[in-house]
Amino acid sequence: MAYEQLLDWSGSRPSWQQDALRRLALQGELTDDDITALELQIEAEAGFPVGNAPDPLPLTAEHLVHGASNDPKTVLAALGPVRNVDRLSPNQPPLRFAINGITLVYGPNGSGKSGYCRVAKQLCRSLSPSQLRGNVYHSNAQDTPEVSVTFRVGGDEEPTEQRTWYGNQKPPHDLSRISVFDTAAARVYVDKKRKIEFLPYELDLMNKLGIACQIIEKRFKERLGSANAGLNVPLPKGYHEGTTVQEALAKLTPQTTLAKLPSEQELRKLGTWTPDNQEEFKFTAERIQGDPEVMIRLRTEAKKALETINEEISTIKEELSDHAIAGIRKNQREAANLTRAAEAAAKGLFDDQPILGLGSESWRQMLIHAREFATIAFPSASPPQLAHGGQCVLCQQELDEAAAQRMTAFDNFIVGRTVEQSTAATQAFAKQRENFLTFSVKRRKEVDILLASYSALGDSHKIVAAEIVNFFEKAGDRHEVVSNALKDGRYRSLDKLVPLPSSPAQNVVREISRIESQLSELKDVRQDQRTLSSLEAQLAELDDRKRLNEGIEIIVERRRRLEFYRRLETCRKQCTSTAITRRITERRRQILTPKLRASLKSELKRLQLSHIPLDLSDHGKGAESIIEVALDAQQRIANNSDVLSEGEQRALALACFLAELGEIGSDHGIIVDDPVSSLDHSRMQSVAERLAEEAAKGRQVIVFTHNILFHHMLSTEARRANVGQHSEWMSSMGNDQFGLIDDFQKPWQLKGVFERLQEVRRDFRALIDSGYENENQRFRPSVIEIYTKTRETWERIVEELLFNNVVQRFRPEVMTLRLREACFDPDVDYPVIFEGMTRCSEFSGHDPALSIPSDLPELDRIDRDIRNLEEFAEAARARRKKRQKEPRYEDGVEPVFL
Repeated sequence: MAYEQLLDWSGSRPSWQQDALRRLALQGELTDDDITALELQIEAEAGFPVGNAPDPLPLTAEHLVHGASNDPKTVLAALGPVRNVDRLSPNQPPLRFAINGITLVYGPNGSGKSGYCRVAKQLCRSLSPSQLRGNVYHSNAQDTPEVSVTFRVGGDEEPTEQRTWYGNQKPPHDLSRISVFDTAAARVYVDKKRKIEFLPYELDLMNKLGIACQIIEKRFKERLGSANAGLNVPLPKGYHEGTTVQEALAKLTPQTTLAKLPSEQELRKLGTWTPDNQEEFKFTAERIQGDPEVMIRLRTEAKKALETINEEISTIKEELSDHAIAGIRKNQREAANLTRAAEAAAKGLFDDQPILGLGSESWRQMLIHAREFATIAFPSASPPQLAHGGQCVLCQQELDEAAAQRMTAFDNFIVGRTVEQSTAATQAFAKQRENFLTFSVKRRKEVDILLASYSALGDSHKIVAAEIVNFFEKAGDRHEVVSNALKDGRYRSLDKLVPLPSSPAQNVVREISRIESQLSELKDVRQDQRTLSSLEAQLAELDDRKRLNEGIEIIVERRRRLEFYRRLETCRKQCTSTAITRRITERRRQILTPKLRASLKSELKRLQLSHIPLDLSDHGKGAESIIEVALDAQQRIANNSDVLSEGEQRALALACFLAELGEIGSDHGIIVDDPVSSLDHSRMQSVAERLAEEAAKGRQVIVFTHNILFHHMLSTEARRANVGQHSEWMSSMGNDQFGLIDDFQKPWQLKGVFERLQEVRRDFRALIDSGYENENQRFRPSVIEIYTKTRETWERIVEELLFNNVVQRFRPEVMTLRLREACFDPDVDYPVIFEGMTRCSEFSGHDPALSIPSDLPELDRIDRDIRNLEEFAEAARARRKKRQKEPRYEDGVEPVFL
């Protein structure tokens, strides 16, 4: 049911949040790449041009299959070897952890124990993970921390996995189920509002979603801060109140929604300024300030000038266009071709004539004129009069028969088709040439004078006038080139003329139309107040548009920044976690808080904190679920630590930690570092009992400690709870030899009789190997150490074997039931013990009497004293075994390892 509710709720969230929930369900955590991908999805949804945003995929039931039940149990099997972490030696065997009980890792201060704790905090779930560093005492750069870790996920049948984890990588997600408590976490619990780290699957997903919202929202807020800085520059001033431009610019503020923000196209359209706009602006200003009669007169003159110019342009286009010049060139080529054809025909007819050149163009022209004159001179003669007039019209001599026949032939040639076509073409071209040469183009000065009245109307008119003058000037140049070519007969040059400029006729017609419109408006010269107000409003609109045009790029850039800002704000709002917080609070109060409140109350009582008035409250901060444990004080205090003692602070923090264990299930392991720092004897005992109780539930418990008394307490409580107990021993030798892991490093105080005997015998062999000489006093410290350990072993025999640990130095109580197996016989044991202690006292750490000789004992005596101790211990153990009827709970449970 919970997961159905989660899916229903997820479906109501934005698409990117649905995708975030899917990623969390599959991965457990969001990587930096995930956060970036979600950020791109938000930007794309807000309208940013994002090309590489991945498509959001919603959370579905299949994504929850793995997490729909309780997470599988993770068991930490071994940690190490480690490399490049603090000053820890890299050549050490791994720390091995029992999976069915308690593992105690003992190390005195400065042994390297804290380095391994920092590794555990990085790998597992910790409220205050520490950054791993190399050896800070070395000046050279350190390599990346490297840790070998072995663990198993799931039941006993699942395989063990071994990985090498590097400090720049994300730790294996499965290890996050193991919780870590240490001194730094204690301060977090005591002084800060405590964020629930261990949540049911549903709340955990929503909580992580809320944290992702906060991370992304923070990014957008930072970008909003930068974007807002660019919006503080004031816009240009001087716009008129109420104009279209001013109303549009008034919307360019961060408060304007994206939907109401004017578009860039709208702003550019408002800021468009053309010569027509400039003319309208000037004309409107003149109407407000000028004399209507003068304005009418000026515009009437300008209109007439433009009409004249328009006619001239039409003539120029007709006479000087490429088409017109091409016509001239065509007619000229046609006349020339026909003339050559006529000459060719005459050449065949008159080759036998005595005079050369008959049939040429000059001859033909002369004959044409003579033929026309003969018609006039001899009107009564029959055609052709040129041959039948009786006399030659050229020389006035009598025509004989041969001459008359010759003249008749000439006439027949002239009236032939070839000559007729040639004559017609020649005459047509001659007329076209004459017409062009009589045509003229106004010079620049003439045009300037003609357009003076128009140019006086304003700058925009001067621009049009300059365009007209340029056209006339270029047309005049073209006319001159063509005229000279026609005069000089250089007709081929007409094929490569400079093109005529574009005709300004369209602009001239437009200007004529505009002036006519202005004249129409000026006919009513009466301007009442209403008309004047309208003109002033029109002028204000035009003035603002002109001002906007001058600063349009600044305005457009402001608009772009505002759009960017508003889209960023839209993105930020997508990341608000109010709905997530509300949902978490609703679900948390249904399934979490009552149980946690009861658990904390119970833990406070068991750790003897009932005398402190505490108040437990829950609330949501952002998207995080917060449980606050505060003093129920009448006066306001900033931190609990301002009032609580060191011991009370540690006990309160540990109570919070233990109360939370119920929220992560009984299977998930815990790692505790120095849990009894500053605690008194009774609270140490309570902590030992509680940790043993957690181990009895099936939880893997790993404890790092330098307190030998607590070590003994927890070992005893493990036996009482009938759970496995395993110890690892850590020490240091200096010179970067820290974190040495060796069973021989077990503290002397915790070693039993036979472990001590092994160490004493090992020290004796080392004394022999050193070349021992009893006369040499440099061996005295070694001898003193052997006899001191021997004497302490005699004492431990009494405690452990003869009295069966009825009274122990690390326990306050007397275990009277062990007396049944006590085996002390004063008549037998006392003399042997007395003699052994006496012999040891001569050379042990006690201050010797003056009568004792200063010479050191011989090797055989040392060997005999040790052997006497060993033989007595074996005899005492044999006697005690006879008294034992069956194994009892003190024997404990053997630990199991992976």
